[in-house]
Amino acid sequence: MSVEEQPQQTNQPSPTAPSKTRNHTLIWITLTLAVIAIAWALFYFLYLQYHEYTDDAYSNGNMINITTVISGTPIAILADNTDLVEEGQPLVLLDPTTYQIAYDRELTYLAVVARQVRQLYDAVASNTANVEAKRALLAQAEFDFQNRHALIDSGAVSGQDYVHARDSLLVAAMALKQAEADLASALHSAGPTVMEHHPLIEQQKTSVRQAYYNLSHCTVRAPHTGYVAQRKCQVGQWVTPSTNMMAVIPTDYMWVDANYRETQLKYMRIGQPATVTFDLYGKDVVFEGKVLGIPSGSGSVFSLIPPQNATGNWIKIVQRLPVRISVDPEKRRQYPLRLGLSAEVDVTITEQDLPMLAQTPPSKPIAVTDIFVIPMEGLELVMDEIVTTNLQVVGNGF
Repeated sequence: MSVEEQPQQTNQPSPTAPSKTRNHTLIWITLTLAVIAIAWALFYFLYLQYHEYTDDAYSNGNMINITTVISGTPIAILADNTDLVEEGQPLVLLDPTTYQIAYDRELTYLAVVARQVRQLYDAVASNTANVEAKRALLAQAEFDFQNRHALIDSGAVSGQDYVHARDSLLVAAMALKQAEADLASALHSAGPTVMEHHPLIEQQKTSVRQAYYNLSHCTVRAPHTGYVAQRKCQVGQWVTPSTNMMAVIPTDYMWVDANYRETQLKYMRIGQPATVTFDLYGKDVVFEGKVLGIPSGSGSVFSLIPPQNATGNWIKIVQRLPVRISVDPEKRRQYPLRLGLSAEVDVTITEQDLPMLAQTPPSKPIAVTDIFVIPMEGLELVMDEIVTTNLQVVGNGF
């Protein structure tokens, strides 16, 4: 056999080599998936099943809309957006001219009313004296009539004198009745109280207090310490009690509304611990908190147009409920928050002996302010002095 006819030998691999490589690859992929599955199962059973997480959460707080008790025209605006204001600090000044005039008028009319009341009590004294005088006249007329009645038969008294005496007695009796009626009317007008506390005086004092209250509220004050936002009022603008002039956002009480799906609320309880992170500060800044409350309805129920599910084209949609989460106040002082910040909330649901809903009503007010309480001790002294000056009496006067 020639050299050309001899078969050439090659170094091609055995047919079983590729299959062995594929087997090794599949084994490693299977092992990797198994490890991942085991790790995920351990992560779920050791952590995830005890936590409920959502990134549909936003910071929230109280926003106080500043309005005025009275109507008027602002003449000065003393705070603007982003300014810090303290409770009781003036925010807006209203033109006090009209209310000052009304206050002065009511004070003047108080003096007039005091003099009118004094006249009522003087009328009682006058009518009392008049009754005594009428009684004396009646006694005199009765004496004259009895004398003439005794002498009429003897002819010592003419018939005309007798008739005049009889008529005078009747007139005196009627005059006494009229005087007694006038006295009763005067007593009813004066009443059983002393002059200083007569109902007419007390009524006018109420009008003075109302005028003073309106005048005092020409200065609009901050009801709480916080930051000014949404200033809308301008100098010269007419404002009424329904006008939102600006808003004050307190910073001492803020929370997070975490919108959890209804399927996540089965094991959530009030008082369970939670961790909160805000996009503003990143995940390195963690706020500690707890569940404050779970609402009694979903957001769709409280919307402007509630859903109507009794329709033929109904589609089931998983609802979300805003769970209120507290935020650590010490951490909040170090890292201030604003309303509406995006947040991520993780609630640990291991404690199942806690209540799902609040069990006791609040024991103290959520918020309190006394800026609308106008001290009137000085006003009371002024009114008492006016009344005393215009009465000029001690006691009842009769």
